[in-house]
Amino acid sequence: MKYQLFIFLAGLTLFSCKNTTTTEAGAATEEVSAENGSDNDPDLLAITDVIHGFYKWYETNANALANINYVKGGKSSTLDNAKLDAYYASLKQSGFISQAYIDEDRAYLKNLEATAWKNENVNEEPLTGLDYDRFFCAQDYEIAFWTTAPVYVDGLGTDKVKANLTGLEGGSERTQNFELVKENGKWLISKIICDEGDDAQSAVEQLAAFYTGTLPCKDCDGIATVLTLNADEKRTYTLEEEYKGKKPKTVESNGTWTVEGDMVTLTGKSGSSKYQVTAEGLIGLNADGSKRDSKYLLKKTQGE
Repeated sequence: MKYQLFIFLAGLTLFSCKNTTTTEAGAATEEVSAENGSDNDPDLLAITDVIHGFYKWYETNANALANINYVKGGKSSTLDNAKLDAYYASLKQSGFISQAYIDEDRAYLKNLEATAWKNENVNEEPLTGLDYDRFFCAQDYEIAFWTTAPVYVDGLGTDKVKANLTGLEGGSERTQNFELVKENGKWLISKIICDEGDDAQSAVEQLAAFYTGTLPCKDCDGIATVLTLNADEKRTYTLEEEYKGKKPKTVESNGTWTVEGDMVTLTGKSGSSKYQVTAEGLIGLNADGSKRDSKYLLKKTQGE
């Protein structure tokens, strides 16, 4: 009878553990879960370790990163590209951050430099977009939430997933969303999703606008150009080109656009073209990616 009771209790213990798995990160133990797949999924455990591990790394290295002053002051604040490269190199060396995260963050800062910072001095006040910690999506945070809260993952079985931390921070319920990619067998954070509101939009939303100008033309008197970058889900664009002169004509094309660093790429049926983000708008680049002069500038005229 005692033997049967022991078997029953052992089975009950195993059953109670079936739907919950814990993973150890440092001295803490956290619960992890997945919307798809088993709680014992090695990818789920690895993703949990990456998210928690990054914030443990950041807590240790935050001061060193803050000392890399990648913004230069003045009437218009600008990026110090050499220091910005050093900042991103430190993030990359942490082993938790993907190149996709760095590319999007760089584009975000480049766009702030080209727009919001034109009349802001970093020596006098916090700059737009830098008045909070982008890793925590806030000015203040409770590190225990970021290093121990349960991680939930959607999309296991693929090389790109959505994940979130859900738990209590400062006594209030908090959910923080992430995207991660699997590169060379290792999970890396590709996006930390902040609900930034109207005053600190994403790089894509800030670049979405009308860009206009009259560009040089060998066989005509100039090309009156209107480029519209949309902030829709597919990131579509429309390019209207009016050729002026003895044989006027108007050509309209469309497709999709992407941003990487300070580079915008248009991709349509006839191929792709590249533009560099500047303080005034977009400058068209040569086919080999080399920079053209300001004659090829399309000025940003109106946001979407």
